[in-house]
Amino acid sequence: MRHYLEIVKTFFQVAPGKKHLVAQFFASEMLNNIAALLPPIATAGIIGVLTNNDFKGIWFYVILYVAFYAFYFLSLAWNYHVYGVLHRYYYNTVQEQLFNHIAQNDSIFEKISKGKITSTCSYDVLYLVDVADAITVVLAGFIQLIIIFCIFISYNVFIAFIAAAIDIIYIVLMNNNARQTARRYEGTRKYEDKIIDILGQMLGNLRQVKALDVMPSLTKRLTRTRADWTEQYKAKRRLTITRACELPAVVYFGKILLYVLLGYMVVEGQMTIDRLILLISYFEMVISESDATLKYLLELINNSVRINRIKNILDYTTANAVDYGDLENDYINGSVVFDNVSYAVKNQTILNNVSFKAYPNEITAIVGKPGSGKTTIINLLYRLYRVKAGSILLDDESIYNYSDKVYSSNVSGVFQKSFVFKMSIRDNLSLVDSNVNHQIEACKRVGLHKTIEALPKGYNTIIDEGDGVLSDGERQKLAIARAILSKAEVLLFDEVTSNIDPASTNDVINILQDLKDDHTIIIITHKPEIMELADKVVVLKDGKVSAKGENKAVYKKSKLYQELRKANFTGPSLPDEERHAS
Repeated sequence: MRHYLEIVKTFFQVAPGKKHLVAQFFASEMLNNIAALLPPIATAGIIGVLTNNDFKGIWFYVILYVAFYAFYFLSLAWNYHVYGVLHRYYYNTVQEQLFNHIAQNDSIFEKISKGKITSTCSYDVLYLVDVADAITVVLAGFIQLIIIFCIFISYNVFIAFIAAAIDIIYIVLMNNNARQTARRYEGTRKYEDKIIDILGQMLGNLRQVKALDVMPSLTKRLTRTRADWTEQYKAKRRLTITRACELPAVVYFGKILLYVLLGYMVVEGQMTIDRLILLISYFEMVISESDATLKYLLELINNSVRINRIKNILDYTTANAVDYGDLENDYINGSVVFDNVSYAVKNQTILNNVSFKAYPNEITAIVGKPGSGKTTIINLLYRLYRVKAGSILLDDESIYNYSDKVYSSNVSGVFQKSFVFKMSIRDNLSLVDSNVNHQIEACKRVGLHKTIEALPKGYNTIIDEGDGVLSDGERQKLAIARAILSKAEVLLFDEVTSNIDPASTNDVINILQDLKDDHTIIIITHKPEIMELADKVVVLKDGKVSAKGENKAVYKKSKLYQELRKANFTGPSLPDEERHAS
């Protein structure tokens, strides 16, 4: 019993709210069960009047039949209606809760596999309403069984005792079977998650898999995982067969014994035919209701696996999570200050007392060799992490003091590899600003409007990763247009020219020169032409600032900066955290 109470408690933790609907769900189920108890009374009444040769009295019980079944189907319709409302609520609310939590704790992928998270968000949340359904059915079912046994006791205590003993033995055996089945079900889900992970990695990196000829090794891993899944599934099926074909025999042997006793009582004159029919009807109802209750108990146990998967995600919190403030000042000028900022991962120092300033109407370039801490600076400005020491200021206010809405609307940017969703160009832009005129202005500003208009469906053209509709350079321009639509005062660019052709690089340079007129621009780059463009330069070496200031002044005094401009690194670097962690 404690196990089931824990399931119910966990369910209301992951799916809070709408308790009045849950109460309606139970009320409708209980009324439906009570309605199911009434027709046998009419049946017994008809048998009674017929045995007394009173055919006219049958119409009273016929009217009762109609009333009882009307009551039954009305309560059932109410139950179905509440089920639909709760299903919509649980699916939408809990899925949104999961998405928001994952977005705020992106390091969750280090602890919980992407396959498991995907499966939970898309599949497990669908069954939350079935948990509520199972809870109400089981509770109402037990109440109905108690009512039936009270009816048995009112007629014959001995018969009630036998009926209760048969049912209790049946419930105990089936409940033990259900718990074992649930453990095997949890095992199959675990290996299904692993299979999804392996397939996802294969499909996401199919070219590399083929080029490196690692398909045979991955296939072996899949085969081993499928074998483990098969063992769990076979054990689960054996338990299912026992549940369906062996345990019901207990009931049927008990039912034969009970009916023999009832027949004997009729022969001995201790019971009338109408009461015999009534008690047989109710015992048949005991069996069917016990089966339904046990079925839903099994569902409840199986769905507890799903509930716990949801709870594990919602309980996960990033150790270094950033708390947002409540400062709603949206009049941002755009000055950025790093004041003796230090940051470390796994006891590896990535940034050590880094200080610099970036001002509006200027381009500040952050340069350095791979692993020097450049990407960490951008991630800190996105508030993905919290600094270990020092402070980061936006307009002389700590960036952690601003509310999420204000900060994200004033600090935006573009990553090394632009991302697009499989939707139209307009819908991709509408994720930031749905105003069509603003979208067109942003696309004109980055030189993409004419290209889009030349497409067969214009802004309604569907784009996807690698579909060739837009080139890499054009996708990067689309990402910049999206950043412009955010109306952010501070724009961050992380190696935005690394994966595009020289012509597109020149276009991006022109875009940056235009954007600095009304933005603070901070850019990570290894391209000499972008370095030349910058007004200010911050040179990082091993997590420290080795030089900073006006472009020409830094170039004269920084040997590392000169080396970088001459070397013209072309390969993408690992994120600083990964480099140090490895």
